[in-house]
Amino acid sequence: MDIETRAKRSQSLLQNDWFRETIEDLREHQKSVFASSGKDDVSDREEAHAILRALNAIEHLLQADVDAVKLLNKKGKHRGHD
Repeated sequence: MDIETRAKRSQSLLQNDWFRETIEDLREHQKSVFASSGKDDVSDREEAHAILRALNAIEHLLQADVDAVKLLNKKGKHRGHD
């Protein structure tokens, strides 16, 4: 898949209300698990933390796709004026 197609798909997900709400719901649930865990619930906290990190990584990867195309397009415009 080329970078522009990937960026369009990533942008579509990032702008999709259902996707955004789902990610936020998952994030809030994991924060709740983390906050309500007891002092001996180490594995629950570690799992919640790992899930939060994964959600952040997904969003960052999608945004990186979008940003890469923006950067390429910007570089292309500058080269046209050199």
